[in-house]
Amino acid sequence: MSAARSKNLTEWVAAAENLVLNSTNKVGCPDCGKPALQVRDVEYGWGHTKGLERYLVCSHCGAYNAVNMRHARPFGDAHAAVGAASE
Repeated sequence: MSAARSKNLTEWVAAAENLVLNSTNKVGCPDCGKPALQVRDVEYGWGHTKGLERYLVCSHCGAYNAVNMRHARPFGDAHAAVGAASE
């Protein structure tokens, strides 16, 4: 297995947002579809510049990506999109 940064960022952002409500065994890798994502959240900044970077790695296919959760989508859109998907 070799690690490769995935190019389908839209699907990785959706997976990162979906992990807010679901565990890693319910969220599939955007590249291979297997529920094998490993997640590491790292806070950065201070005060108003504080944010969260979510690193995602698939232990099955080796794909990985990082999503800046603070700038992934406007606040209201992210929750509306996740809520609409679960209904």
